[in-house]
Amino acid sequence: EARTALMLATRTRSKAAGLLLSGPSDKALLLVSCNDVHTAGMRHRLDIAFVDAQGLVLEAHRDVEPCRRLRNKSAEAVVERFSSCATPWFTAGDRVGVVCMKGDRK
Repeated sequence: EARTALMLATRTRSKAAGLLLSGPSDKALLLVSCNDVHTAGMRHRLDIAFVDAQGLVLEAHRDVEPCRRLRNKSAEAVVERFSSCATPWFTAGDRVGVVCMKGDRK
């Protein structure tokens, strides 16, 4: 069971910006409710996974270059991170779950 630090983006503005204003890190970003992402303006490659309402990974992409647009009409959420992360990435059929860790709630 792999665990990754996850940031949450639920507002239109934070979803539109995605990781654009972030520097490379090992954190991932969960965009909820989202099924369409772009890498316009990105300086770094991204790993992107489309997830359905039950947490099933529908599609997983590695090393997506800048100026690309990806979408999956069946997705309810997208997880993205910088491709420079050393930890394993999702594959189609994996399950994604979110757990609030004790002390992390704000």
